[in-house]
Amino acid sequence: MSLVVNWPQLALLTVRDPKTAAAQILGWQIERNTLWMLAALVIVCSTIVSYLSHFMTPVPPPYASLVEQPLRLFAIMGGVFLISVYLLFGVGRLMGATGELDDLLALLVWLQILRALAQVAILVTVLVAPVIAAFLVLFILMATLWIFVNFISVGLHLNSLTRAVVVCLVTLLAIVFLIALFGPMIGLNALGVPANV
Repeated sequence: MSLVVNWPQLALLTVRDPKTAAAQILGWQIERNTLWMLAALVIVCSTIVSYLSHFMTPVPPPYASLVEQPLRLFAIMGGVFLISVYLLFGVGRLMGATGELDDLLALLVWLQILRALAQVAILVTVLVAPVIAAFLVLFILMATLWIFVNFISVGLHLNSLTRAVVVCLVTLLAIVFLIALFGPMIGLNALGVPANV
């Protein structure tokens, strides 16, 4: 199936009306294998942008060693994305969600694509107008949270932003716990993450 999509228009719609954009994306019925391939590609792009941006705007010393090792950064970003997808799906099911994993994955992959593009926009803005970049980062953060909650509600068929927020918070706590538990094994304790909780 070939798709003819106005991508800039879809990106704007995602910010203005995430639920309508989500419905449009779910209507494509993309196969799971394709979605995972797209997710891997986007994470590769994000890793490259993070690596390049470090030389233009160096990150704090505790995190510099991570950014300077692209393969390690890619593994961590990919692992967090993978775990997040299944945790969100599992927590959602515990709260009565009826959505399918493929639906949730499709929406999260699209959000990852937008975030990767946002990384590039921030990097360019930092070089051209650092003051404006700070406001851009704040806008992107707020927009990402707004889109994310709506996507969780639609993707899991929760039909409630409140329940979506609860799913997100429980998932976040679970991820923090897993990082605290297994972080030392992959060297995250060297980045300032406590080895013991």
